[in-house]
Amino acid sequence: MRGPDNLNVAAVRRWRWRVPALAVLPLALFLAGCSAGGHSDGALADPSHSVSPTPNYTDVCAPIGADTSSPCLRITLEAIDGARAAEGLRPMRLPADFAQLTIPEQVFVAVDSERVDRGLVPFTGLTTALDGEAQKGADAARLPPRPGAAYAAVDTEWIGAIDNGLDADFQWMYDDGPNSGVPDCSTGKTSGCWSDRRIVLDRFGSRHLVMGAAFDPAGDTSPGDKGGSSLAATFAASTSRAGAYSYSWKQAEAAMAAGTLRPLRSIPSSESDTGISDPRGNVPPVPDYTRVCASGLDDSPACIEAALAAINHAHSLEGIRSMVLPSGFAQMSVPDQLFVVVNLERVDRGLPPFRGLTAALDQNAQRGADSANDPPDPGRAYVLDDAEWAGGSSNGLDADYGWMYDDGFDSGNLDCLRRGAAGCWGHRKGILDDFGSGANLVMGAAVDTKGDTHRGDAGGTSMAVTLAVADAPARSFTYDWTQVLAAMPPGSD
Repeated sequence: MRGPDNLNVAAVRRWRWRVPALAVLPLALFLAGCSAGGHSDGALADPSHSVSPTPNYTDVCAPIGADTSSPCLRITLEAIDGARAAEGLRPMRLPADFAQLTIPEQVFVAVDSERVDRGLVPFTGLTTALDGEAQKGADAARLPPRPGAAYAAVDTEWIGAIDNGLDADFQWMYDDGPNSGVPDCSTGKTSGCWSDRRIVLDRFGSRHLVMGAAFDPAGDTSPGDKGGSSLAATFAASTSRAGAYSYSWKQAEAAMAAGTLRPLRSIPSSESDTGISDPRGNVPPVPDYTRVCASGLDDSPACIEAALAAINHAHSLEGIRSMVLPSGFAQMSVPDQLFVVVNLERVDRGLPPFRGLTAALDQNAQRGADSANDPPDPGRAYVLDDAEWAGGSSNGLDADYGWMYDDGFDSGNLDCLRRGAAGCWGHRKGILDDFGSGANLVMGAAVDTKGDTHRGDAGGTSMAVTLAVADAPARSFTYDWTQVLAAMPPGSD
């Protein structure tokens, strides 16, 4: 039996101001060295106001850290296209493989698309020299150093707490006006408004236009965003032909000729926020490990092997690689088993793992296990959390099977008592949710060996997990992913 899925989201799941509240930071950190100033011609005119993203991609994308998942990018693209339509521009064209580009490459393509669609000359490419200068800025969470005399015109940018290149583009181009968080830009002071947008759309003269960009996934040192992502860029006109390109506009155009990324208005109800589809129906366990495992806790080799085989049969139906367990799995505590299998379900699908179990979230999960229910909201120290509960499971693999493959109608999911109910596959969606990446991803797990109080199951096992994104990187773990990786068989990664 599984309790109702419990997704807890802070009142405001996420939005990133460029200047942390109450922070006193040098203005130079946020404005370029040679902004082109206001544009008066129609295609380059500043918007009359900042644009709220529609759809609000910040409700879908990861709250902290990089997010280049297809749903996040496609919904952000939909928001950009809506903002562009208000300016009379065509939808943005991006390569179909945009999600496979690095975030610096994504920024480059988005910036050039903004320029070309307004009649401006594109940057020819990212140069390795300017990429290196931009990396210094990203690593230090500040503007990149200005390059030398080989460049006749230079603008620089830095932005923190962004998910991907389209997120940076939206903020620079469409949310750069009054009350957007830009320094010296409010309803009472407008000298700093649209500075980032003007940099992206600077004319730069007629010389060789080149660009550098870099990303540090945990480089932001700003109050409130410490440990978040940090992106820096250099826009320049070179006095001579540029050196080696790390990525060029010609490459982007060739990729677009082969196919373009399609925007997405909303995530289908049959998918997780990471775009992973629900099974069409509950998957009967093959082999039926429930006939092998004993009631109550069972870590016997026969039970573990049968449950793992059933999970791998379910994996094969989805085209997912087989799950491989670390050595000593049967001897692990149930909370450690739950941590391992939840992470393996994620990484086997290309999703970032939770970094580790924390004492605070273990205690939170224990409250759920002891009450035979989802763990409660862990509090304001977490910007996103999701809680799962399972009753009567023999071990971590058994709980995982129920959450991932037997969570639809006519299962033990108490939130899916009719076909099409909103809670169907809710536990699976929670495990495969878009939590972002990095040291802020933390987890708690617990078991009460006789804690189930539900009718017909009283006295059975009660297991719970809390999956969360902390508002700051975790400093210590009771068990962490590096320990799991160290115990994995050779060649299993």
